[in-house]
Amino acid sequence: MIRNLFPLLCALAIGLAAHGQLPQFSSTSYEDWIYTNPAVELNRDNILNNKIYLYTTSQHQPLTLTSPLFTCRGGSVLDMNVTWITDQWMSEEFVVRKVGLTATIIDAQGHPVDSVTYTPSSVNRTNYVNLAIAVPDGVTRLRLRFASWKADVNSNGAVRQIALTSLLRGDLNRDGVVSISDVNMMIGLILAGNGPDVPLVLADLNDDRSITIADVNCLINLILR
Repeated sequence: MIRNLFPLLCALAIGLAAHGQLPQFSSTSYEDWIYTNPAVELNRDNILNNKIYLYTTSQHQPLTLTSPLFTCRGGSVLDMNVTWITDQWMSEEFVVRKVGLTATIIDAQGHPVDSVTYTPSSVNRTNYVNLAIAVPDGVTRLRLRFASWKADVNSNGAVRQIALTSLLRGDLNRDGVVSISDVNMMIGLILAGNGPDVPLVLADLNDDRSITIADVNCLINLILR
C-alpha cells in the first residue's frame, strides 16, 4: 500500500514555508521576559550563576519564567531546547520526580490553552531538555510560560537557556518546507519502527499518539492543500 503512494509523491512540488521571529532566552537575550521572583533581576550574572530557579516556594508561590508576546502561525510546532541546571541533584533531599519542566502556551488574553511537561527518569547537574508543543488553530499571538510545579526548594532547577524554534507540522527533516522528503522520512519511521529523534507532535498529524499510514495520508493532504 505504501509503495503505491510513490508515483503520486514524485509529482508533488509544493512546500509550506515556516515563519515567525521567536523570543530566545539566554544571558545575552532576555528582553521582556518575566520572572516572578521579585528578588532576582533578569541579567547576565544571574542567568549564568543559575539564579533563574523554577519551583514552588514555601509560601506556595510558583516561580515561573514567561516569554514576551510573539506571533506564530496556528498549526505550527514550537520546538524548545532548554538548558536546565540542578545544583541540588546529589543532595539527600533531592527528589527526581519533582523536577518535571512544563511549558504552557498562553494566548494574547492571558489564558493558558495547552501545555507539555518533561518528566526525567534521571538528572545530572546540567540537563538538556527538549519540549515540543503544537500551536492550536486560531492562536496567533502567544506567550510561553515555563514552570516546575512539583518542585520545591530542595528539588528545584534553574533555567540557563531556552532555544526556541518554530517548525511546521509534518516538516520532519526541519528544512522549513513540508515536501516529499518528509513523506519519505515518515514512511521510513513507520517501516523501521525507529529512526531520527522526531517529536511526536511533529509527525502525529491526526493526534492519535502514534505514527501510522494515516499520518502519511494527512501529510499528503497537507502538501496538496
